[in-house]
Amino acid sequence: MAHVAMTSPLAPVVAAVEGLRRRHPALTGSVFPGLVITPTADWTRAMNQQAAAVLVVAGWTRARRVPLLIPGETFVNRAGQLGVRRADVAVLAGDPAAGAPGVIVAADRDELLALVARHTEAPGARLARHVRHLTALLATAAQSPAKNPVGV
Repeated sequence: MAHVAMTSPLAPVVAAVEGLRRRHPALTGSVFPGLVITPTADWTRAMNQQAAAVLVVAGWTRARRVPLLIPGETFVNRAGQLGVRRADVAVLAGDPAAGAPGVIVAADRDELLALVARHTEAPGARLARHVRHLTALLATAAQSPAKNPVGV
């Protein structure tokens, strides 16, 4: 497994997913631990929309950064987990990473989500369905952590 340098704009997203994984492994099981990989014969170029949604929701809600998955740079292993060789990151203008290599700056949240939709290989409606589902789970958990197994 490759490691993301702490100075990488992607590092806060990886940290957000790994933090969520410790509390809720079932939600993050579709994302390979550490996210960044060096592809081998065990990896196939593909997209996992559930994993992409986890990255969008965890990245946005916990780090205000969203990875933009690059076709040809996303892989799925035999367990169905998504890993990336590299990914760009979308941020809002006030983010300290704005202007860094591999960082795309969006004017507002809607533009940021449009960037995400354009950077996925499968139809955006499927990704949007996964994002809505995860967002609802996390919102419910934040309001009532004792009643919801997702508890954030």
